[in-house]
Amino acid sequence: DPEALSGALGFYRGIPASRRDHVGRTTVPTTYVWGRKDFALGRAAAEATRRFVDAAYLFVELEAGHWLPERHPDELAALILDRVQSA
Repeated sequence: DPEALSGALGFYRGIPASRRDHVGRTTVPTTYVWGRKDFALGRAAAEATRRFVDAAYLFVELEAGHWLPERHPDELAALILDRVQSA
């Protein structure tokens, strides 16, 4: 539905430009789950998130696309539970 897409993209357009270029660092242990078939976020961008994390960092790659919670809920839930239980 073109209207749904417009609304979803409007969310990102609504972020002030001054905040788009300033991404802070985090000291929270982070698991980044990326789908290698993601049409919106390429590998280089996904892997670059590591430089913003000053804590334990785990990069997990799935044979999946962009909508991980909706399309791969069981895999994602298992990864979250594993990470929380190991902390």
